[in-house]
Amino acid sequence: MSDFEDLLISDERDLSLDAGGFPVICSGRVSIGQDIKHRILESGLALLLIGERDPRKIAQIKNQILLLVDTDERVRPGTAQIVADNNDSGGYWLTATTMKYGDIQVTL
Repeated sequence: MSDFEDLLISDERDLSLDAGGFPVICSGRVSIGQDIKHRILESGLALLLIGERDPRKIAQIKNQILLLVDTDERVRPGTAQIVADNNDSGGYWLTATTMKYGDIQVTL
C-alpha cells in the first residue's frame, strides 16, 4: 500500500469514475505527479508560459516552476526538468524523480 492516496482527476479536471460510478483512487507516483501538476496550475506559473515569446521570461518562469517542485518533500531535489513538447503544441513536460516511487512525468 502507498503512503500517498488521492482521488484521480482526469485531464478534463474532473473526478475519474470506475464502471460502477465510484471515484477512482490513485496512489504513489500517480498521486505525487497529480499533486505537483495541481500545485503548478494553482500557482499561476503555467498560465504565464502561455503565449510568452521572450526566451528570458520563459527561462525565469521555468526556473520558478522547478523551484516550486523542489519544495515537495516527496521529490528528490534537483531532479526536476522541463522540456518542450516536440509536437508543436506549445506545451511542456515536467519530469522529476520521487524519493520512493521513481520517475514522474506530467504535462503542463
